Amino acid sequence: MRKRTKLGLYSALCATLLIWAASSNWPLAAAVGAGLGLLIFVFTHSYPHDIAPPSDRRHEATLKRRAAAQRQAAP
Repeated sequence: MRKRTKLGLYSALCATLLIWAASSNWPLAAAVGAGLGLLIFVFTHSYPHDIAPPSDRRHEATLKRRAAAQRQAAP
């Protein structure tokens, strides 16, 4: 599923749930629900890919450069 589709579904679902639970001030419930949907999207989609510390990423980049250099040097 595409990122924009997931974001829209999470926002719409949370907004709908909060509107259903709210007895008054439905626009505020919709806005808060959409915000909660955005928060859920960020933590389920974006956050897990950004956990590695920068030193690990630099090490991975170094290993990739060395492997590429070895492939080019091989006859």
